[in-house]
Amino acid sequence: MLKTFYPMLQPVYPLLVQQFVDDYQLTTGIALDVGTGPGYLGLELAKITNMEVWFLDYSSEAIEKCKKNVLECELDNKLQYFEADVADMPLESGSADFIMSRGSLWFWKEPVIGLKEISRILKPGGTAFIGGGVGRYVPDTMRERLQKANKEARKKRGDGPRPSLEDVRKWAEEAFDQEQQIKYRVLSDDLEGKDGKWIEIKKDRS
Repeated sequence: MLKTFYPMLQPVYPLLVQQFVDDYQLTTGIALDVGTGPGYLGLELAKITNMEVWFLDYSSEAIEKCKKNVLECELDNKLQYFEADVADMPLESGSADFIMSRGSLWFWKEPVIGLKEISRILKPGGTAFIGGGVGRYVPDTMRERLQKANKEARKKRGDGPRPSLEDVRKWAEEAFDQEQQIKYRVLSDDLEGKDGKWIEIKKDRS
């Protein structure tokens, strides 16, 4: 997975992180990047905020690549690394102010359990943004080019269909409908629901 689509997505990460910063006024606190891969999302967040960033991935290869990329960036933020599955994260409840994950949700063996784990780790008053897509800030020409390239790459690999927006909505309902402290929305990058599938999760302070 590390060698597939990441290079082409490089311009997307700073734009997506800027969207997070603008939408949720991120400046300080702890941010967790779940399914971090080479760490690009967390790295971009660390570059423009004072947040402590935690990188988590089940793959030792991914964590080692992430550490290498961090060293090359010479960041001043506090950083931590965790090799773990999203369904069983070795983190204290209520420890992260912001949790993000782009592209890993489709590979979770137990997405409902993973989402429940994310809500457990989220601090009261915190927000998580989980799913896949390129965000609202990507120019239309780039969006179209990436969609085409991704479609061709998936066809070449023989990948099956990705979960639909309705699948994502069902996971969220199963994970959160009985959680009184959790408010969530299932979102898309566009109005038609064809591009991007995301779950925004907010935990009440009370």
